[in-house]
Amino acid sequence: MKKIVLIVLSLIIISCKTDIKNPDSKITVEEGTKVENTSSEAIKKTPEKVKKNPLIGYWVGFFERNDGNNYDEKAVNVGGGFEWNRQNKINISIDSIAENLVFGHSIVAGNDRPFEGTIEKQGDDFHFKVKEPGDDKYDGEFNFTISNNQLFGTWEAYKNINIKKRKYTLDKKEFTYNPNTMLDETTMYVKWKTITQDMGNGNVEKWISSEFATATDLIYEMNASNTVLSKSDVENLKKGDLTIIRNAIYARHGYSFKSRPLRVFFDAQSWYIPVHTDIKSDFTDIEKQNIQLLLKYEKNASEYYDYFGRG
Repeated sequence: MKKIVLIVLSLIIISCKTDIKNPDSKITVEEGTKVENTSSEAIKKTPEKVKKNPLIGYWVGFFERNDGNNYDEKAVNVGGGFEWNRQNKINISIDSIAENLVFGHSIVAGNDRPFEGTIEKQGDDFHFKVKEPGDDKYDGEFNFTISNNQLFGTWEAYKNINIKKRKYTLDKKEFTYNPNTMLDETTMYVKWKTITQDMGNGNVEKWISSEFATATDLIYEMNASNTVLSKSDVENLKKGDLTIIRNAIYARHGYSFKSRPLRVFFDAQSWYIPVHTDIKSDFTDIEKQNIQLLLKYEKNASEYYDYFGRG
């Protein structure tokens, strides 16, 4: 009789695990954010800009489409009234100017690309024409003007990519790592992905799969850069909360996100500036400890559809 009861209980346990575990669960950790196993409180300092020339520094704003009014066909509608028109926050960094030559780099959507070109002064305005190398799919040419402490202009890709032309109006910004920075209550975190299916006979269908992943306001209260988190702090959080709290560490360091959903969420933060594509050596010991803890519970929440730790 005891053997029969044990067998039945075993079958029930196996059945429950099979029902809730997600075999396709995956936690995305971008290459530039992987924690290195070194113990140090040292933070990689942002390179000092030459202060003599007010044009040199970070110019930050949105990299918007400049391809006419046919926005609907390229906008991403992920449901729930949320639509992303493929604009990304960009940082045009002017690094040095020597006579009429200018050198710098752009940081946008997880790409850090050098550029060089010329500068011409006309009255109180400065006109720039600079080019990226051309060895990356998304390289192109910038033409912009700095006037009245704003940088504005256009960009055109060399290759025939999805959005070939963009425009931007940028403001001068200073970047400083601040572990005490908290998230603004702005846009909801929406996790989405594009699903493509071959229907045969040359027909391909695409659709958007989305998930409104943030369920609580704890993302606005919890800071994993200045406070050591414990198991009790995170064990009852949902996957969306864990994801945002972890990635907020990266955002404070000026990490430029490749992930579109994360990029859209953090671009909406007024304080966020994309500065780096590799921050592996920048984390404090507090952040390293918290990242490992958050990843552990994020993985569990993903595998068990948020059932883990919720009773």
